[in-house]
Parts: sequence; structure tokens; C-alpha cells
Amino acid sequence: MNYPELASIQVWIDTPDHRRLEIATSIAKDHALEFERLEPFRREDLPLASYFGLDGLFRFVLVPGGTFSLGLSDDEVRVLEDFAAPHRGDATFDQAWGNLFELTSAFRPVRAVTVGACLFAQNTMGDFALDDWRTQMGEALVGEGGDTSKLPEDIEVAFAERGFRLPTEAEWEWCARGGRAGELTFKGNVLPDDKHYRTISRELDRSQDQDKDRHARIANDFGLVGFGVHAELCSDVFSLQPNAASPATKSWPDRVVRGGAGATYKWQNPGEWQPLLTAFRQRAGGLLNAVGIRPVRSV
Repeated sequence: MNYPELASIQVWIDTPDHRRLEIATSIAKDHALEFERLEPFRREDLPLASYFGLDGLFRFVLVPGGTFSLGLSDDEVRVLEDFAAPHRGDATFDQAWGNLFELTSAFRPVRAVTVGACLFAQNTMGDFALDDWRTQMGEALVGEGGDTSKLPEDIEVAFAERGFRLPTEAEWEWCARGGRAGELTFKGNVLPDDKHYRTISRELDRSQDQDKDRHARIANDFGLVGFGVHAELCSDVFSLQPNAASPATKSWPDRVVRGGAGATYKWQNPGEWQPLLTAFRQRAGGLLNAVGIRPVRSV
């Protein structure tokens, strides 16, 4: 069903409360999800519907669509260059930064992209710690006899059987930015320090904490978390000149990975890698053990 009220953030904000609730409950019924609530996460003027699904493994947030500038903006480039300047000459930094920035700077110039409303998982990989997510997700979505060595292909098949999929690059970046444009993080063009990412990592780790809102404390304006901690798999095929409409492929190493690389290269100081938070991209390659999975569903 098409909901014009979800065409943009502002249209959704302007929608009367009773109509928003009507839409939220209708979507829960249409998609066989457990409706949780309709309340703001971080932006007080932006109430968002949240749900639980996939056997309760994921909290999904109903994200309005919109048009934004996909890619690394001029303002972001200036911030990154200012960050890099004091570290130039350090061989380790130059090599790491150069490799990452070379891939990401190919993602220019920015282009206007429109995305539709979707149900987007609040965090990657359910509520599992990085080290054991393959086994946990295999048992939950593939079955105890599932061959976890084939993940994420197995997970993608399991998602598809339940009506979910991997996000496109455009969807991923729209959600990572929380609907904002031209800013490195949802907090603006300020590079978070390592302590910030350690805090996020602790909130994302598997825990006995029953507080459903612990992730909301570190969420962006859409109530979504983890974009600077986990590198995440998208459906698009990698190319140096990205095409947001490129088709999905069944060979996961050819897919695009987006987001922070701190968990991928976890022996590195996160401060060396995280500044490319919203625009960083690379080919999946050999990242099977560290890449994050975030299911999405069109509305």
C-alpha cells in the first residue's frame, strides 16, 4: 500500500497524530510485525513508529523517504582534510587514510537521489556481539543445521523468505545520515573521538540488559544506530563510479560495504578509520567475518 504521508520527513511531521497512528498500525498488520510505539527517538518533532520482527531479533523503525545528496560533500571533504593535515607524514596514517579516502573520494560528485519509505532495522545483526553473530544468526534464521560458512548468502535467502532484503546504498546512506545532508554524522561535521565509539560498541554488544531503549540513547534522528561501528553490506554491486540503481548480485564479495571500518580493522585505533562514517564505501572482498547485516523492507 502506498502512503503519501511517508514521502518526506516534513510531510510525515505535518501529518495529524491520528493519521500517523493509523498508518503505523496498518503497516504492522500488512508486514506481520509487532507494533511497539509511535514516539520520537532523538528529534522531538519527528515521531517514528517502531516494531519488532524476524522472531523478535530486530527492532524496525518506519523511516520516511526523501531526496538527499548521495556521496561525500564538499564540506565533508574539507573537514576530513583538516582532520588529516596534522597527521600527514606518519607512514601508518598516510597509508590507511590514503587507501580509504581513495575509494570514498571516487564517490563524487554528490548526486540527488530519492528514496522511498522503508522499515529499517535499528541496529545490525540483531542484538548479537560481533564475534558470534554468524552462529547466532544461522541458528535463528537458517536453522540449527544451517551452514554458517555460507553466510551472508544464507541470511539473505532467509530474509527474502520473510519479505526482507539488504538495503541499497542510497537507502543505507539516507538512514545513516538520519535524513540530514552534507554532514559526517548525525551530530554534524564534528569527528567523534574514540571514547564515543567505545560507548556505542558497549551499547551494541550482546547484553542481559532488558532496556529496549538503550540503543535509542546512541541513535541518530531516525532512531538508528551503529553506522560508525560496523561496516555494513548493501545490495548494490561495487564499482568505482557507483550507481545507486545497480542490481543486486548473488556473489557477496562483489557487493558494496558502507560505513565505519573500526570493527573491520579492530586492531586499529578507531580514530584513524571512523571519519568516513556516512560516505565510506568499499568492495566486500574478504570481510565476511566482520561485515554487518541490516534487514530492510520497502513500505
